[in-house]
Amino acid sequence: MKSFYIILISLLLPFASNAQDLSGQWTGQLKFGGTSLDLNFRIYKDEGGYKSMISSPAQNLNDLKTTSTSFVDSLLTIEINPLRAKYQGKLTATDTIAGNFVQNGMSLKLNLTRGDTKLKRPQEPLPPFDYYEEDVVFRNEKDSINLAGTLTLPKKQGQFPVVVLLSGSGPQDRNSFILGHKPFLLLADELTKSGVGVLRFDERGVGESEGRFQDAELSNFIGDVTSALDFLKTRTEVDKEKIGLLGHSIGGIIAPQVAVQEDIAFMVLLAAPAIEGDKLLLKQRADFLKLRGLNDAQIEKSNDIFVKTYEFILSTDSEDDEFKKELTDFLAANYAEVMMEKELMVMVEQLTSKETLILLKNKPSNYLSQIDCPVLAINGDKDFQVSSKENLAAIELEIKKGGNTNIETKEFEGLNHLFQESETGDSTEYGIIEQTMSPQVLEYIKEWLNRTL
Repeated sequence: MKSFYIILISLLLPFASNAQDLSGQWTGQLKFGGTSLDLNFRIYKDEGGYKSMISSPAQNLNDLKTTSTSFVDSLLTIEINPLRAKYQGKLTATDTIAGNFVQNGMSLKLNLTRGDTKLKRPQEPLPPFDYYEEDVVFRNEKDSINLAGTLTLPKKQGQFPVVVLLSGSGPQDRNSFILGHKPFLLLADELTKSGVGVLRFDERGVGESEGRFQDAELSNFIGDVTSALDFLKTRTEVDKEKIGLLGHSIGGIIAPQVAVQEDIAFMVLLAAPAIEGDKLLLKQRADFLKLRGLNDAQIEKSNDIFVKTYEFILSTDSEDDEFKKELTDFLAANYAEVMMEKELMVMVEQLTSKETLILLKNKPSNYLSQIDCPVLAINGDKDFQVSSKENLAAIELEIKKGGNTNIETKEFEGLNHLFQESETGDSTEYGIIEQTMSPQVLEYIKEWLNRTL
């Protein structure tokens, strides 16, 4: 679940000196909270003055235009109003600007040098590939939309098992692109080379797929996956008795509910939620606050508002505008003294989003016990978004409760929600870590599939 926010962002600009042209790429590194963030700045001339753009590869920020840029007496000043930020730096030597970035009252040192920083992603597969690859389109007839994706097969001729990849929270493309990483591209490459075909696709409203992600209910996402399965069954290269699902995070909510309705040969769950939604979100928030240094008493007090708010949401059957009004009235009546009106409205928008409600209202015990195919469930012990011990235990308990003993769970030491080797598990590390996915996880999945298929 991927809940990411831009912690800071700065801008740089040109040094418009009579003697030097600042046009080009510049790089700086912000250090904060024990970590660092590389920023790239592109400076260019326009109508006699300088303008600039900023990119933060690790945060999926690309070419954001600044509000204003000026260079007077060797002092560069850049304002970025959407970020409530400002950068000031002085040209101190050739190709060096020394300055500070200020955002929301916090000032950080930021020195800039010529050049740009590109994220290192050593695991990212690059063509040419030694397997068959095809861009495909399949249709969700019920919702009247076309979905686009990529099918990879060990080779064109023959019949092969195939797994459909289901991504985590937020609108995701077929590669599940996040903070410079393409985990589904890596998974597709590894699995296809091991003999298992892969179908990965742009979620509705993303990339080349039609529809609107923001308006989709859980049933719509389930329908998209069902349409993918129907498409695979039309392909002569696919072994129709060996089609499975792999779901990450919220994809691990969708996958088992599809498996209840469809004939699925196997299922892999990566960091899949398996405890009730309100408990999952409260645990996630508590673990996040703990990473930020809060003690248990502070966390409990901070979570109290959400405990009561979740209880209210789960108690009402209202929907859409009526639900939003009810929630607004509830928060205003109970927390107006501790929340500013703007904060209250932001909270309402977050809690009434379709995806948040899918998570909050999720009751895995209603569907996991109905799963009858082989299941592999894995997680990392530094995952603060879907805590490993509680959720892996719940997956095994519920699936076995239905009489299915073909369930294997595995907790990996030192891995975060994206299955990277991580220092703390904090989401601020996701883009900084060069590794896209731990090799031991990739090997474990391939070995399990080999045994199962």
